[in-house]
Amino acid sequence: MIYRKNKLTIDHFIIGNIAKKYKTPIYCYSLKRIKKNIQNLKNHFKKINPLICYAVKANSNLGILKEIKKNNLGADVVSGGELMKALRAGIKPKKIVFSGVGKTDEEIEYAINKNILLINAESKSEILEIEKIAKKKNKIVNVGIRLNPN
Repeated sequence: MIYRKNKLTIDHFIIGNIAKKYKTPIYCYSLKRIKKNIQNLKNHFKKINPLICYAVKANSNLGILKEIKKNNLGADVVSGGELMKALRAGIKPKKIVFSGVGKTDEEIEYAINKNILLINAESKSEILEIEKIAKKKNKIVNVGIRLNPN
């Protein structure tokens, strides 16, 4: 957002005009800035070519998630709803990581059914639940484990 001729703008659109046309409150996103940030991340990490995952909890707008997909990024989700939205945006299951505390058995089962890349487990009991569901489905599931050295 910058001022041009004393008018606040986003990507050359005058915010006052947007507010008049669509009423307030309104959310405005800069697709130009999103693309620039993605390219910047990719450029800085191109030597190691990591899977860059967007934290869907930051903003689950479907248009933004579709842009994430277009740019070949992954998604980090913390709920079944976020997982469904990432999939609806076209993000490949093998580019989705499921993190977060309090995952329900149903959410874990859904993630396993969708063959996502990884489920980050938050406790021993969650690991055992993932194992139980995976055995029932006859599937191998990648699990990330968070460790607290204390």
